[in-house]
Amino acid sequence: MRAYRIHAQGDLRLDHVAEPELAPTEVRLALAYGGICGSDLHYVAEGRAGNSVLLDPMILGHELSGRVIEVGAAVNDLAIGTAVAVNPALSCGACRMCRAGRTNLCFSMRYMGSAAYRPHTQGGFAERPVVARSQCVVLPEGADLARAALAEPYSIAAHAVNRAAVAGTRVLVTGGGTIGALTAIAALRAGAASVTVADIEAGARQRVAALADVEVLDAGDADAMAAIAADPAFDVAIEAAGAAPALNTAMACVEPGSRIVQVGFLPTSGVDLNRLITREIELLGSYRFVDEFDTAVAAVLADDRLAAAITGIHRFDDSAAAFASAADKARHLKVMIGASD
Repeated sequence: MRAYRIHAQGDLRLDHVAEPELAPTEVRLALAYGGICGSDLHYVAEGRAGNSVLLDPMILGHELSGRVIEVGAAVNDLAIGTAVAVNPALSCGACRMCRAGRTNLCFSMRYMGSAAYRPHTQGGFAERPVVARSQCVVLPEGADLARAALAEPYSIAAHAVNRAAVAGTRVLVTGGGTIGALTAIAALRAGAASVTVADIEAGARQRVAALADVEVLDAGDADAMAAIAADPAFDVAIEAAGAAPALNTAMACVEPGSRIVQVGFLPTSGVDLNRLITREIELLGSYRFVDEFDTAVAAVLADDRLAAAITGIHRFDDSAAAFASAADKARHLKVMIGASD
């Protein structure tokens, strides 16, 4: 079968790879849709995503939907042809983080398409990916399989919102990309009094405003941002851009004593943390998700507006074009790879 495999920085290939053997508790899928994530783009552009450094060829992809085409001997509750969304996380269930219910911090986590460990965990951008039965969330008949592939990024957004405790608060989201847009929606659903999204790209602001009932700010308008910083208008900020200026903006625009949740991976320089001290701001990390995946599947299928979050779908054969589109943040929110036929 063919798969999107990254060999080194800048070296993404559509390779022919061997079909994995099916373990008793595993399922083979026909890929329906795969969403290209920022981490996939980082592996291609930089050979790493955060602290996960590519050391060997690896199949990318962890935002997936598909249909069951084969089941292992121990799987007796999935019929051939069943549509599923795939939870890419496989925690060990035994370490102290798992025992404490914080499975996203598992010491032995295996996450599809991740170079965090060696051997790397292969991803799902393959024509017939193999996953554990426990990773499959059965979809209702007639479900939009493209929207179902948004469940993974929505889970990340929902976990950040849960960390932020947004009910009744004025929320600032910095970054209007996929995670930022989904975070804005999740925050509204969680009872935020208001949500404002700041981004430097006009296209991003327009797209997120079309998806959710939010205000938008031009993060590149120095005068407007300075006016907010002079009279902070937000109780909570969720930083989803993964950019030092965005975190600096969040710290400047929240009330003293407020909380900021950091979702995006940050560069190693350029962040001025002095406001954390002088304004007693709490800075929390938010990493992936815990038990939000199943509810995220239901949420993305229930909201027809989220179809507009998918701004490009490329055939499986068009790997170069798909990744080029996904990297074009001025024009695209979420770009997906669709099945070949």
